[in-house]
Amino acid sequence: MIKKVLRKLERLKRDKAKLVTEQSDLQKKIDDIDIEIKNYTNLKREYDRLEKKFNDLTNSTEVKNNE
Repeated sequence: MIKKVLRKLERLKRDKAKLVTEQSDLQKKIDDIDIEIKNYTNLKREYDRLEKKFNDLTNSTEVKNNE
């Protein structure tokens, strides 16, 4: 009886260790994706700023040409 309990205990500890390792690996992947999302969000923000500046410049140039 005690041998069954000890085997079950060891198996559960191994299973837990395996799951903790998998969890750690998944968390690292999630962190990497978060960094990539942040980089692309910053890139999009920069693009939007440049696009707005370009549109403002072209609109102001059109207004001056029409006068």
